[in-house]
Amino acid sequence: MNFLARFVRFVVWVLLISWIFKLVGRLAAWALRRAMNPEQQQSSAAADPAQPQLAARQLVRDPICGMHLAETLAIPYRDRGELLHFCSAECRDKYAGGNLRRAVNG
Repeated sequence: MNFLARFVRFVVWVLLISWIFKLVGRLAAWALRRAMNPEQQQSSAAADPAQPQLAARQLVRDPICGMHLAETLAIPYRDRGELLHFCSAECRDKYAGGNLRRAVNG
C-alpha cells in the first residue's frame, strides 16, 4: 500500500508542476503581447504562421489516377466544352488517347 500511495503522490506532483509551467508560459506570452506596441502587433499578426490563412484553395480530381490537387497546380484540358484537370502531362495524354479511341469505336 505504501508503494501505491507514493506513486499517486508522484503523479499528482508531476501534474501540478506541468500545469504550473503551462500557466507561467501563458502569462509570459500574454505579458509579451501586451508589451508590444500596436505597429509590432499588426506586423506580427500578418506574418504569424501559426494563424491559419483564410484563402481557400479549390481541389480538383484527376480523372485518370484519381489524385486530388490544387486547381492552380493542375494541368487544364478542355474536352467537348468540359474543363478537366490533370496532375501530369502523362495522365492528360492517357485521357486524350482514350477519348480518341472511344470516339472511333462509337
